[in-house]
Amino acid sequence: MRRRLAILAALVSGLFAPGCATTFSPEAIRSEITRQTGSDPQRAFEVSLGRVTLALTRQAVGPAADGSLPLAGLTRFELAVYDVPPAGRELDFTRMAVHGWEPTVRARTPSGSTLVLVRAAGGALGDVVLVTADADRALYARLAGRLSNDLPAALGRAVTERGTDGVRRELMSLTGTKAPD
Repeated sequence: MRRRLAILAALVSGLFAPGCATTFSPEAIRSEITRQTGSDPQRAFEVSLGRVTLALTRQAVGPAADGSLPLAGLTRFELAVYDVPPAGRELDFTRMAVHGWEPTVRARTPSGSTLVLVRAAGGALGDVVLVTADADRALYARLAGRLSNDLPAALGRAVTERGTDGVRRELMSLTGTKAPD
């Protein structure tokens, strides 16, 4: 009888596991920064674009620059940029507890950290989250739609090659606004 209950409990928990995924939002990343550094970021920039506003912005801004990230199929976009509090403690996003997402990039360097997470939707990437930080800035981006399988690796390479600030500028070009300094 105990064994049957244990099997039943495992099946039920497996059914509810997808609903227990870590929630990502600008507020969640702000809370993680506060938890790790002990200080709330003093300055932040946050933007969220849905299907319609993203399409209008792309129409107004024009095509992406050569060498940009593979963003075909993007229908929803969130971006938040935070100044890292000078609390003396390093910000390491690779230490975040994450459930229901597949980590594709988890990198730690002397100057920062990068975490790229994905969730599939109907055989394609449906959701990609990037959280990265260096000594001065932290960046959160959530990209949703029917995305290229190359996007997670491209985000990891972009952070390595251009740094948090370079990725910030490239992603800001999607919003049609100038990247804040």
